[in-house]
Amino acid sequence: MNINHYVEEFTNLWKSSSVSFPNLGEEIPLSEKIKREEGMEQFTKKMRNEADLKNNDRGGKKILAQQFKQNMGVFMKNSFNFNSDELSILTEKGFTKVTREFMKMARRFDPNVKMEDIFQATRNLWIINSLQIMMDEPVKVTPSTFAYSMLYPYTDNYLDNPSVSHTEKITFSTRFGKRLSGETVLAANEHENTIFELVAMIEYDWDRVQYPQVYESLLGIHNAQTRSIHLLNRNDRLSSDELLSICIDKGGTSVLADGYLIKGKLTKEEEWFCFGFGTFLQFVDDIQDIQEDINGKLETLFTRAIHTGRLEEYTNRTLSFSNAVMNNLDCFKSDVLISMQGLMSKSINFMVNEAVGMNDTCFNSGYVSAFERFSPFRYSFVKKRRGNLEPNRISLMKKIEMFVFEEDKIALEIS
Repeated sequence: MNINHYVEEFTNLWKSSSVSFPNLGEEIPLSEKIKREEGMEQFTKKMRNEADLKNNDRGGKKILAQQFKQNMGVFMKNSFNFNSDELSILTEKGFTKVTREFMKMARRFDPNVKMEDIFQATRNLWIINSLQIMMDEPVKVTPSTFAYSMLYPYTDNYLDNPSVSHTEKITFSTRFGKRLSGETVLAANEHENTIFELVAMIEYDWDRVQYPQVYESLLGIHNAQTRSIHLLNRNDRLSSDELLSICIDKGGTSVLADGYLIKGKLTKEEEWFCFGFGTFLQFVDDIQDIQEDINGKLETLFTRAIHTGRLEEYTNRTLSFSNAVMNNLDCFKSDVLISMQGLMSKSINFMVNEAVGMNDTCFNSGYVSAFERFSPFRYSFVKKRRGNLEPNRISLMKKIEMFVFEEDKIALEIS
């Protein structure tokens, strides 16, 4: 695989993507938004009440899960316009079961792992599960997909830690790269030992000689991370092209590795799609994290765009870019590709729409108003919900932790 070629190709695709206001579907009138907001409140209240009623009932867990599934389906259909075939992918393909299995594996692997880190890792698991559906593979978690999903909470959090020096990060990155290459490296500390154990789990699934591209893809994401460390610590300011290159490199290689860990071998078309899929997910993540990155003094393509007056243009490009990638979904053979494409396209539109609303002070007011016309909810409602959730975040995680890890107890709360 030629990572540099993909970075160049998707850079050109980005630069040629439309800057026109995106097609976000049908506008949603104010009266309909209010109706959906009321539905959201009723849904969360019902879920809390049902959880309380079943809390001490040994047989209540299964009943609660079935009711939650049914109510969630109705809510998603009414709020986000998903059709029945699109919803069946979320409810019938085993996402919930696999997520719970993954969380238990994480706790068995590291009894001290934080739920925040497990949640961070499940984001990659869901990408893997989505690819498994498109590839017509069983939706499951394997030792290698578990290990890869867990690697990046451990490595990312270390590399993002401002208390760790640049020299320490480079030293760790060099040793980690040697281990990914198959060299024998003795762990320097407990943190490295944990990471090297995860690499061993990947080696358990995929023989290095028979499946060399698995390890080439893992080195691809590692090299992208290392390159970004070097570039972001330069004394001189990065150019916009360099910021774009970092974004494409990191995003594309991350999901390319997902694809290889599912099948071991990919066609060129599948490889292209995985790289593009990861790239536009990175773009979307960076739009969602604009304010957080500003507060953390982390410069990305999108925080730079605020100062150059190109944020609206880049947001439009992101959706155009994602549509161009999704149009190549037919490289896979699953019989649910049409539904998968609809589900993903609607989800991406909503994520970007919500990101605009949550970061509205960074955008032109007219642009924000235009996006809000297509939002399922008023932006004021979205912000209020997010504000209510944040103070209860730790409590919510503890409730979910109890729900996942204690077989005879139910304590599920949706704030």
